[in-house]
Amino acid sequence: MARVIPYQTKTGLQIGIYYEPKINHHNPDQDWIQKRMLNVKPDWTYHIDNFIEYVLLLAGGYAILGLLSRGWYE
Repeated sequence: MARVIPYQTKTGLQIGIYYEPKINHHNPDQDWIQKRMLNVKPDWTYHIDNFIEYVLLLAGGYAILGLLSRGWYE
């Protein structure tokens, strides 16, 4: 956890030297509920979307290269 740097005045007084920020302890279920309420996609859906886009890009590239190479041999 990052240490909070206190504010030092011109007279040498340090304000906030003993301040510690509140630590938010929550479990994965609470995180999931909050994401559902905010309509945020879970992290794993981004990985699936990226994988599907990658597969479609490879399939399209393969099809285009197949059509181009077909013209070379005819």
